[in-house]
Amino acid sequence: MALKYFGTDGIRGEYGGSDLNDEIAYRAGAALAKLVKDHHETDTPVLIAGRDTRASGVKLLAALAAGFGSEGGRVESIGVAPTPAIAKVVALGDAVAGCAITASHNPCSDNGLKFFCKDGRKPSESFEKELDDAVGKAVAAQPGSNGQVDVSESEKATQYIGLVRRSFPADLLAGKRIALDCANGALSGVATDVFRALGAEVDSVGCDPDGSNINDGVGSEYPQSLKALYETGRYDMGFAFDGDGDRVIAFDQRGQKIAGEATIGLLALHAKEKGELAANTLVTTAQSNLGLDAALAERGVSVRRVDIGDKFVSRLMVAEGFFVGGEESGHVIVGSFSMTGDGLYAALKIAEASVESNRTLEDLASFYKAFPQEKRAIRVASKPPIEECPNVTEVAAQLESEFGDEGRLLIRYSGTEPKIRLLVEAKTAALAADAIERLEKAVSKDLG
Repeated sequence: MALKYFGTDGIRGEYGGSDLNDEIAYRAGAALAKLVKDHHETDTPVLIAGRDTRASGVKLLAALAAGFGSEGGRVESIGVAPTPAIAKVVALGDAVAGCAITASHNPCSDNGLKFFCKDGRKPSESFEKELDDAVGKAVAAQPGSNGQVDVSESEKATQYIGLVRRSFPADLLAGKRIALDCANGALSGVATDVFRALGAEVDSVGCDPDGSNINDGVGSEYPQSLKALYETGRYDMGFAFDGDGDRVIAFDQRGQKIAGEATIGLLALHAKEKGELAANTLVTTAQSNLGLDAALAERGVSVRRVDIGDKFVSRLMVAEGFFVGGEESGHVIVGSFSMTGDGLYAALKIAEASVESNRTLEDLASFYKAFPQEKRAIRVASKPPIEECPNVTEVAAQLESEFGDEGRLLIRYSGTEPKIRLLVEAKTAALAADAIERLEKAVSKDLG
C-alpha cells in the first residue's frame, strides 16, 4: 500500500522541506478533524497533542491546531511530553485522537507528526490510508485562520507519570544505582524523577534541552554518551532513551549495551516465568536477528515476525492477544500497560526483571547469541521499487539460494530517511561480510 505522506511512523522529514512543513501540518489537522468527526459522529472533536523539545515543534503545533480548528475541532496541548504519554492520555480521556509532534531519534533539523486513535493505539492500516488520502485533498490554510489551542501542560502529562510510577512497588529500586541518558528530549526532567521516586540513586546525561540539541551526541543512537558516564562511577544498570521517549536501550552493570533482541527476549522470559506471557509468544519484526528465535525456542517461547515498525508489532499483538513485543531498535511494547512503544515503562520493567530475579542484566541477557550479521544504510537519490532494480534483485536471489535455511537478507527503503537499508545474516561472519559487499555493489550500480 503506497502512501504519499505517511512513512514507517507517521509523517516525517526535514522541517520546512517538501515532506514536512507548516502547510502539511495544517492540512493534516484539517484532514484528521474531518475523519474523526465522521468516525465518531461529533461536531466538536478534541485532539490531544504534545511535542518533543525541538524548537520547530511550536510552529508545527500551531499549524496543526489551526487546521484542526478550521473544521470545528479543538486541540488540547500537554506541552513537551514523551510520545507514549500522549497515547496514554488519549486512551484515558475524552479525546478522539492524539498527535505527537516529533521526529523521534532523528536529528533536530527533522520533525514529524505521529497520530493515535481514540484507544491510544496507532492508526489501523485502513485509517492511515484514509488519512493519507485526506491530507492530499485538504485545502491549505487561508490568511488569518486560527485554531483553538488549550494549553494545560502539567495536569495531563502528570497523569501519565503517575500511572507509570504506580505500576511498580514504591521501593522497587531501593539501593540501586542507575545511569540515564534522556537525549535532551521529551524525557528530560521526567525519567530521572520517576527512577528516584522508586528508590534509585540516579546520575543522568542529556537532560538539558535547548530546542536544538535533541539527539545531538546523546540518547539511544549514541551509546558512547552513557558509557562515558559509567567511567565516573559504578552502576547496576543504565538506560538510554530517544528524543520522544518511545525507545530505550539498556546497559548492564559493566556499561555494555544490551542488544535490542536480548532486551525484549529477557522480558518475554521473565513474563513466562510469572505465567504472564500470552501463548508463550513474543512479537518482533523482520529486522530482528534469527538468533532470538533459536534462543527462545530452546526455552519454550515462540517468535512471531511482522513488517518493520512498532505499529505492525502492535497491530498483531492487538489482533491475537499477545502482550510482549518490540523491535531491535529499542521499541518495547508491554501490552498490559500500553499498545505502543514506551521507553520509560519498558526501562522500569527491565529493571523489575533484574530485581525480582536477583540477577544482573548481563546474566539475564546471556541467553541470547546473535547470528553473524552485517548492516548498511546507504543514502539514495530516489526510491524506485526494489523489484525494478535489476542488479539488486539478481544478487539477492543468488544469496537466498546460497543461504537456504542458514541465513537471510533484508532489503528495504527507510520510511523516514532517503536511504536503502541492507541486512544480512549468515552462518559465519565471513559469509555475511561477503554477502553485504555483493549487495552494496549491486545498490551502487542501480541507485548510485
